[in-house]
Amino acid sequence: MIEGSYVSLRVLASLRVLASLRETRPSGSSTLEVRFRAKSPRSAKTQNPGALLLLAVLISPGAAQSEQDLSAGTQSGSPAIEQAESLLGAGKIDAAISILTGILKAPSNDPRISHLLGLAYYQKADYVRAVEHFSVATKRAPENSRQYKQDVQMLGLSHYLLGHIPEAIPYLEQVKTWAPDNVEMAYTLGISYIQTHKPDKARESFARMFSVSPGSASAYLINAQMMIRQQFEEFAEKELQKALELDPKLPQANFLLGEMAIYRANLEQGVELLKREIIINPGFAMAHYMLGEAYTRQLKWDEAVAPLQKSIWLNPFFSGPYIVLGKVYLKKGELGNAESMLRRAIKMDPNNFSGHHLLAQLLQQSNRAEEAKKEFELADSLRTSSDKK
Repeated sequence: MIEGSYVSLRVLASLRVLASLRETRPSGSSTLEVRFRAKSPRSAKTQNPGALLLLAVLISPGAAQSEQDLSAGTQSGSPAIEQAESLLGAGKIDAAISILTGILKAPSNDPRISHLLGLAYYQKADYVRAVEHFSVATKRAPENSRQYKQDVQMLGLSHYLLGHIPEAIPYLEQVKTWAPDNVEMAYTLGISYIQTHKPDKARESFARMFSVSPGSASAYLINAQMMIRQQFEEFAEKELQKALELDPKLPQANFLLGEMAIYRANLEQGVELLKREIIINPGFAMAHYMLGEAYTRQLKWDEAVAPLQKSIWLNPFFSGPYIVLGKVYLKKGELGNAESMLRRAIKMDPNNFSGHHLLAQLLQQSNRAEEAKKEFELADSLRTSSDKK
């Protein structure tokens, strides 16, 4: 909440890099294939913003309250409005809507009616009606009031969640002028700029959010990371190249370029970029992990072992390198080592399809038919469950 003036937000988007590594994925598919899906050209108007940002808006008890200057001397119907406010605060949204729509049938200029209806429909995820009522509310509330600022903010978010990204931006930009330090709105605005192919403005928004200079290498790197999360790799690559031009020793830039190169099957280039990253940032476990995975794609099983081991030693709490190392040992015929790695991976990530499937293959090769059957069945159930999501 910003000085009690805005609706409180909680952003529930996890980092794509880390989240994707924990996803269940088909056997033989890699982290990269989860992160960088094949995709067709998209329009900002048709893009489902739920895929961009899981944005849950929690309306605090005081956030929906109108200002005293709005309630003073209000028209007939104020008791009903207050009742609707109470119902809305108690989560009885339909009952509040019923009262407020009834008030609308009688002559009233109280700006709280459309405001509260907008909030009610927003909570019901009926963003079309929320836009309708917030649009009316912004025309009726004084522009210097807190309610007006709430209405503008919610109007921008409603458009955003409908996929009306160009329509959302002017409202989000207004909020930025009132609340330049609101990181949640800066994030939403930055993502909107990415979706409408405005990389410079996106960088400015994220730079403000992370308190770095918009022209710095760090700003270009952060912008690229956000672009990758939104699957705009073609723009991200340009940002990363510029970041390295400004600072050749910038951590993570070579790593991200390496990931994209590997996904595009440019394995030699990817390996070279990951090696550069490790020289700059030797304690970065993910760089060692991705280098090991790149070697497996080249069928260089012996070369893959060391970087995967280093990744585990640097970060023993991530299942990815255990699974890939288990696969490497399986290919090398070291079944004992392979089983140890895969069981450790499954212990920390019990719903990982690849871990169970590889373990089933190992058990089958070890002539442990009953155990293998159970693992294959479990792997199939995990894949089926994943496909249903």
